[in-house]
Amino acid sequence: MLENLFHPDRIAVVGASRHKGKTGHEIFDNLNHSFEGVVHPVNPKADEIEGRKAYSEIPEETDLAVISVPGKIVPDVMMQCAEKNVDAAIIISAGFSETGNEKREQKVLEIAEKNDIQLLGPNVLGLINTENLMNASFASKMPEEGEISFMSQSGAFCTAILDYAKAEHIGFRHFVSLGNKAMLDEIDLLEKWRNDETDVILSYTEGIDNGRNFIEEAEKTSRRKPTVMVKSGRTDKGSSAASSHTGSIAGSYQAYKAAFRKSGIIEAESNRELLDFGRAFDYQPLPEGDRVAVITNAGGPGVITTDEITERGLKLAGFSEESKQELESSMPEETTVHNPLDLIGDAGHERYAEALETLGKDESIDSIMILLTPQANTEIEKTAKTIAKEAEKIDKPIMACFIGEQEVQKGIEILEENSIPDFEDPKDAVKVLKRMNSYREFLETEYCYRDIEYNEQKATKALDEMKGYKDAEKLFSAYNFNLALTEVPEAPLPAVEAARNVGYPVVLKVDSPDIRHKTDIGAVKTGLENKEEVKDAFNKIIKNVHIEASESTVNGVQVQEQLDGLEVALGMKRGPQFGPMVMVGLGGIYIEVFHDVSFGIAPIPEKEAERMIEELESHEIFDGKRGKHHDLEPVKDAIIRLGELALNHEEITEIDLNPAILRNGIR
Repeated sequence: MLENLFHPDRIAVVGASRHKGKTGHEIFDNLNHSFEGVVHPVNPKADEIEGRKAYSEIPEETDLAVISVPGKIVPDVMMQCAEKNVDAAIIISAGFSETGNEKREQKVLEIAEKNDIQLLGPNVLGLINTENLMNASFASKMPEEGEISFMSQSGAFCTAILDYAKAEHIGFRHFVSLGNKAMLDEIDLLEKWRNDETDVILSYTEGIDNGRNFIEEAEKTSRRKPTVMVKSGRTDKGSSAASSHTGSIAGSYQAYKAAFRKSGIIEAESNRELLDFGRAFDYQPLPEGDRVAVITNAGGPGVITTDEITERGLKLAGFSEESKQELESSMPEETTVHNPLDLIGDAGHERYAEALETLGKDESIDSIMILLTPQANTEIEKTAKTIAKEAEKIDKPIMACFIGEQEVQKGIEILEENSIPDFEDPKDAVKVLKRMNSYREFLETEYCYRDIEYNEQKATKALDEMKGYKDAEKLFSAYNFNLALTEVPEAPLPAVEAARNVGYPVVLKVDSPDIRHKTDIGAVKTGLENKEEVKDAFNKIIKNVHIEASESTVNGVQVQEQLDGLEVALGMKRGPQFGPMVMVGLGGIYIEVFHDVSFGIAPIPEKEAERMIEELESHEIFDGKRGKHHDLEPVKDAIIRLGELALNHEEITEIDLNPAILRNGIR
């Protein structure tokens, strides 16, 4: 796939320049000094460039054209590519949709599609393939060869990652700037790298256009190799406020977060994390569980690491009896054999070797963290070599933290040269281990989608006639939601009769499609015990609506049985990237105060519904750790049903069920 883009035999650099500093010169210079194939400079104003004959037009049998000319003439160059049967093109040039010139970009795309030209760009840094030493970019550095492939929507982010990687000797297989993504995008590269020799995929994205296809391709890829992404634009400060609880909380970033979880994407929050996660997944095997052993030569860092392990939801491993006996016989008397294992300050490389050898074969340990602080008698380089040697015998992830700067630098270099990732702070290493454990859990999880039975005719009729609560009630009953007893009278005396039918105590709330936050304007009254209270509440609600929302349509006042139980918020918002997104959280007023919610992209498999609940900071309230135990099956069922409802009815843009009451079921 994309063979002539990544493995061309002949490249033409259109816009190659004789003048250093020009983009066209830097691209040609990069290729001319490294590429294993043939490179032709194309410049009608030059006879030769860097000793190579310059062509006035693209030569015959060109596989790849790298285009660096003013944006206004790019369509003409693309027509020339079509005439010369060029298979692939990289458009470095800017001046397209990023500057508001969508028509020019569309014209270039139409030429590429009509003539089967694989198109990368426009507005890109370029493409680097270390397999054939092809640096078809204006980046100043060629990364070392490795098994990581990287793509970025931002060219500037590419250059920053290249600089980090060069300093830390992190190798790459492919390095791609996506730019405006007129044709090729993340989906195409995920498919390619899923099926080639790439071991780990890294990505920076600002936005994804075809979200449903992305989730499908990303999950296929994540099932085969780890994929790590940074998503920029995680706040919605610039977006307009949505009308419902769900809409106001369900911003763009929440959608991406839900999509990443569903597809197994590992999310990084910065370029530093992206590289940390990438090299850890590349260098080390996945842990078989969440039990971590810590080896240190100082108590303080061991305590910090222990705290972080616990806070991240990992476990401090217990040593086996055999390991304890071996350590007690080999460690000095001052060492207490427990986790974290403090080798004390005078530990030399041999003590690290003994500890690592013993714990490396302990089956009650899934991963090992090694901490070192530079003390007067610390053998930094010898210890690094010892760790590298012992690690070859251990089939568990090993993370190192040589804490410091100048004194530990040579030791860090030895570790990295031997594929032992080192981290500046133990917290960073623990975060990586957490991500590796989460990825392992994803691989072990098979998504099971439940068949939801519903009355299609009843649901369609309810939507066609939708005016107020009673029609919404018909829609949800068509999907077998358990609803509170409700009547919608239009006057005080019928409201009293409705309360008698429903059964005291009751709740009254205005029935209006225009009023979202009813409590804010005094349009909700709870705990009504008799007919006087019902009549009084009805009149107050109508009066408040006339004062606060006089333009609103009012269908009546809902008289509803008052239910006691845990208040849960459920909702759905149809997003532009990934379609319907289901929300769950602690309900009532708490949703606005704490915004403790979790999202999932429909359809929702059972395991994902569980994870949505577990992701909540308030999940301990749900599972009974802080009081009464609540059966979570009704919540899971409601999440799954809501997702199915949203998928079946595309005309619904938002749903807000708050509060739903969890007791024997959810209502």
